[in-house]
Amino acid sequence: MESEGLKQFLEVVGDAVHSVNTICVGLAAVRAGTAKKPDDLTIGWKSSNPETSASKARVFALRASLVFVEEALLKYLDFLKDCSTEDERLYKALSTEGAADRVVEISKYLSDAEPYWWPMVVLLVRWRNRVVHSAKIGLAPLQKKILLEHEQVLKQRHAGIEIRKTLENFESSQITLKDFTTLIAITVRYVRALDEQLEPQLHTMQGFISRLEQRGLVEVFDNVMKANGESTRRRKLRSFLDTEFSKIPDTFFEDIFHHGPIRQDIA
Repeated sequence: MESEGLKQFLEVVGDAVHSVNTICVGLAAVRAGTAKKPDDLTIGWKSSNPETSASKARVFALRASLVFVEEALLKYLDFLKDCSTEDERLYKALSTEGAADRVVEISKYLSDAEPYWWPMVVLLVRWRNRVVHSAKIGLAPLQKKILLEHEQVLKQRHAGIEIRKTLENFESSQITLKDFTTLIAITVRYVRALDEQLEPQLHTMQGFISRLEQRGLVEVFDNVMKANGESTRRRKLRSFLDTEFSKIPDTFFEDIFHHGPIRQDIA
């Protein structure tokens, strides 16, 4: 069963991919020279070279979307951390400094995954850092070696992707649509595998409160817990959890109920 964290990750990634696809469809009209700015669109736009404008806009959209996907990945890893407070080694791995290093460490807990998945997820993180911070750090030799060793497998399974060309594009910061879709597809499989193997569930108040904060639900939760009458609070809390945190185990309900409002915990 999908965890709450996986659901949120897939929602963000799905929105990003759909938006990229929509932008690419629109840019096809720009490239063809058939796109016209509507009179009620209050911006200035014209292009003496529609093909160049479309190409630049596509790269910009891909780079921006890569940032959203990487942020969704990090939020999922934070979710795993919230759910792993009772496993000291796993918690330590998820507390590793640096997103790419965190991916490396948590990947050691995946026993049923393709060898090239984690280096591709590291590549996504590194590419995002190159976009946002102009970072120069690339893949480690081992990571690049694994990808090149699986060159044919990647090509067969991922729409003919040429991993050598992808690595060249990374070095030159020129991401293509095929690079983007391949990185996203593999990252989704990687996160699904983590979710299936680790089976994360929120089972501590610390983790629960952290998720409320991240999702902006603290005020909603506190209002539920301030309802008059124990039976009313229980009913409202059950409805709230069923709607917002459907994967929280029933055994955790009493802990949440007796904790009450959490304003004092985040002051």
